Amino acid sequence: MKTRMKKLISIGTIPVLALALLVVLGTVLETGSAPAAVSGSLYAAQAGDTETDGTAKKFQGTISMYLTEVKVDVEADIAAIEDAMNQYALALNTGDLELWLSLHTDDIVKMGPGAPAIFGIEDLRAHNESGFDNFTFEMTIYPEETQVSGDLGYNWCTYTVSMTPKAGGETIIAEPDGKALGIYKRQADGSWKLSHDCYNSNVPPPQ
Repeated sequence: MKTRMKKLISIGTIPVLALALLVVLGTVLETGSAPAAVSGSLYAAQAGDTETDGTAKKFQGTISMYLTEVKVDVEADIAAIEDAMNQYALALNTGDLELWLSLHTDDIVKMGPGAPAIFGIEDLRAHNESGFDNFTFEMTIYPEETQVSGDLGYNWCTYTVSMTPKAGGETIIAEPDGKALGIYKRQADGSWKLSHDCYNSNVPPPQ
């Protein structure tokens, strides 16, 4: 599976930075001195440091520590979204309709080529039950880029998928070279689900 460099700082970082700033400034205003360096801070007192230097360096160390924590959270969220994509392919390849549906939000908007959008999980079920009943799928997904900002994330990927009739017959190459863009939302239990899905082919339709 392809990997890509991920952005460290998202919009979700801003409240953390603001909180750290308020903590440091509040302590300075109340006590007239900088807070002690927190555990994990990158600052260690140096001979000749002034009080102002110490305050700035302790603040810098605190921010650096918070950014490290944010980085871990963002990377975990990105991994969770890409795992949901793996589950998407697994559900198709094993014919597990319920698993496949569970990866979408109840208000999913599915936008495939050459057809109206599908709105909601029950509409999605109705449009895909016969496909799961009558075909065996083989799908591979290649994530290209995943980003997260707060409780929203997006991914674009390329994919291939084929379908073989369960009753017998030739395998149909449904999509030899496709691309998709998905929006993911964090759920109350911390999981990520697909809320909007748009996909189409890189291959021109037959003439």
